[in-house]
Amino acid sequence: MATKEFESLALDARNFPTWAMDLKVSLSLRGMYEAIAPPQEGVAPLAAPLKYNALFITRNHIHPDLKAEYLMEEDPRALWLALQTRYE
Repeated sequence: MATKEFESLALDARNFPTWAMDLKVSLSLRGMYEAIAPPQEGVAPLAAPLKYNALFITRNHIHPDLKAEYLMEEDPRALWLALQTRYE
């Protein structure tokens, strides 16, 4: 089981702002922020292994019910946007 660097996103989203910043920092430190950032002209998309690593980090830090609900989502940006839309 992977170690959690920060608290998982709660099902009721009481910690969404903190969780969102922690996720951004975590991905940025690993050079994977582009996985959830809006696409920018001239910036190459992340390679598949980095994209799936970003997805793993995100899924590892959300409530198990959310993980089950978004089970089929394979794009970290789409998952990020779905959670952001749901909780902001």
